[in-house]
Amino acid sequence: MRLGGPIFQTADSPAEAVALHRKLGFGAAYCPYVSDAGARREYIQAFADADIVLAEFGAYCINILDTDPTLQQKNIDEICRKLEQADEMGALCCVMHGGSVQTGDWGDANPANISEQSFADTVTIVQGILDRVKPTKTKLVLETESYLLPDSPEVYLRLLEAVDRSSFAVHLDPVNIIASPRRYYRNAQFLRRCFAVLGKHIVSCHAKDLFMPPKHPTVRIDETFIGDGVLDYAVYLAEIDKLNPAPPLMIEHLNASQLVQGLRFIFAKAAAIGITFEGSQFRQELSEPTDADGDWFAPHQE
Repeated sequence: MRLGGPIFQTADSPAEAVALHRKLGFGAAYCPYVSDAGARREYIQAFADADIVLAEFGAYCINILDTDPTLQQKNIDEICRKLEQADEMGALCCVMHGGSVQTGDWGDANPANISEQSFADTVTIVQGILDRVKPTKTKLVLETESYLLPDSPEVYLRLLEAVDRSSFAVHLDPVNIIASPRRYYRNAQFLRRCFAVLGKHIVSCHAKDLFMPPKHPTVRIDETFIGDGVLDYAVYLAEIDKLNPAPPLMIEHLNASQLVQGLRFIFAKAAAIGITFEGSQFRQELSEPTDADGDWFAPHQE
């Protein structure tokens, strides 16, 4: 299994980017957008030589169900461009989202988002993207969400069967679809179900955590950084490690200081159950970084 995540430092060259990933013990990396073709080739070569897999290219938060036809087509064109570059760089997957039935924005909750019409539209759009780009190295995947499709492993499997393209696969973010106390309290059971239903199709996974305040008048489940919540990482890691090939586990949604805590947590958890990560080992003496900018989700308050 490979671990990857953000590095929170600017790299002036592909070699420097490789060094920063190796310093953190990453055997996988988020694949960046690189505008220059020559620079892309250098980046691909540097990471290949270092045996660091370019795991995930982002086409996030682009609304494929925009109700304005002109904007919808513009969004689909943008995903096609991103998938083309992901495939050129040999990324394992290009991650897009399901759509929101609205215009001019992405990601609002709406009952129409999870309708059968949205399901059918999503199938048609994904098929069109894949038939247009024809990727040979990169899988197009949808990130799981609670208020967009796919919102469960069973719905994802339906999408896989309906799209019926070998270049369409699964990206699993279990935190995003643990949206009820039943799934929260029984998250180990839910994780096993996700892998039982989708296992052979999974090409990448996200790593973060979640916490439900004990006293709240209605259900509220907060996202937090890896190791700061209740997700059963012993089960999660074990299920990933069973797959052949094992998909990379990509840490996200934290800041630089939380990354150090998260790395110590995940390496200790893996060691406790006898799992090792491919790539260089995390340096336990790594000091707390001074640059704490970047994506951030507040730790839970008990």
